[in-house]
Amino acid sequence: MAARRVMWIFSIFIYILILRLSNCFRSFQVDELLKGHYDFKDVMKQQLGGKFTVGINDPKSYTGEYPVRGTEVRPFYMDVYPVTVAQFWKFKMHKKYFITSAEKKGYSWVLANHVSDHVKKRWSAESADPWWLAVKGAQWDRPEGPGTHVRDRLDYPLVHVSYRDAKAYCMWMGKRLPTEEEWEFAARGQLRGVQYPWGDRYKKLRMNVWHGKFPDEDKGHDGWKSLSPVDAFPAQNNQSMFDMLGNVWEWTSTRYYERVVDRKLQDLKYVLKGGSYMDTRDGSYNYVVRTANRMGQEPTYSAHNVGFRCAASAPHLMEDLRRKNTKYDRTTPAPKRKRGPVLHRKPDLNKTTKRKADREKILRKEEL
Repeated sequence: MAARRVMWIFSIFIYILILRLSNCFRSFQVDELLKGHYDFKDVMKQQLGGKFTVGINDPKSYTGEYPVRGTEVRPFYMDVYPVTVAQFWKFKMHKKYFITSAEKKGYSWVLANHVSDHVKKRWSAESADPWWLAVKGAQWDRPEGPGTHVRDRLDYPLVHVSYRDAKAYCMWMGKRLPTEEEWEFAARGQLRGVQYPWGDRYKKLRMNVWHGKFPDEDKGHDGWKSLSPVDAFPAQNNQSMFDMLGNVWEWTSTRYYERVVDRKLQDLKYVLKGGSYMDTRDGSYNYVVRTANRMGQEPTYSAHNVGFRCAASAPHLMEDLRRKNTKYDRTTPAPKRKRGPVLHRKPDLNKTTKRKADREKILRKEEL
């Protein structure tokens, strides 16, 4: 028995050592790749802002997207793509001592179907929802836990990030997290009061959502059965914004409150927008994927379907709009400028007196 126990412990030690060595080698390959001319997809789109309606007219909704309400946002910039693994890897290369919330906790939530049997037995714990597993070691560079890596998924959206992680990255980039209103304004583009960024009718192959019976079967009609690259689908609105709906939920800086409970009694939560690959277009399983829908989570929450994108304020665009919106009345004449008194300097006075004296002398000589 003792010999078997020693062999079991030794095999686990060897397995962990092999995993760490393989992860180190893969990380070295990613470092070398990102040091070259890599397209990090760090592109922002100008949003002019203005008045628009937030939410949707669906009394059955329980997430707070109903009722419709009017609001106004100032001009701002928004990332065209969600933050990718490559972008966060670059951040970690500069901030080596930054530890994400998932790394601190030692685990993060992963869909059970995406976890190997070995990890399920040794590295995970079940939750109240049978499709979620708390996987030990699941973090931003190991999405499905031990034995997985992001070397071949650099253009995928970053996952297993909390509100704190997202805020830290945006601050390092000189940006910030968008508000819920800014996020929805950028997702809608120039269309107002519609369900999707492209209009009111659902279109195939426009976003990564669940097709089939959840959680056992995802038919993958959109070409993906889990996460997909941020540019796997065409731009979702006329402002060339990608991946606003589906794939991953995205953090915002807006507080989340339940409609019925007193706000003073509620825990601290923030709004997430956009839906994920685990949600459906009609809400038959999990959430309805549409522009107005929202979800609230604690700031330390992290999961396999949660990411973010950044925004930035644009005060110079606000000044330009103010100048354009200023109306001048051309019918009324411009006020006349009052002319001040003319002041003569002393040298000028001396010159005039000399000229007068010279003229008087000339007149006297002519008389004589």
